[in-house]
Amino acid sequence: MFQLLKNDRGAIFLIAIALLFFVTTFVLTYCMSYEIQFRTYDDLEKLNIRATINLLGQILSDSVES
Repeated sequence: MFQLLKNDRGAIFLIAIALLFFVTTFVLTYCMSYEIQFRTYDDLEKLNIRATINLLGQILSDSVES
């Protein structure tokens, strides 16, 4: 293993593997963050739609009663 690090190809290979690991980790973290943010906005939209439906139902039932 130490002989492999003495020449340029061995060192470049290890640097490339390390860079690949860090870039892959960064990309996966970024994608997971985006997915969580997207899910949060989707859940907020569903919550607002439900609240609007409930409010319209309440307005409709109030107008029918009067």
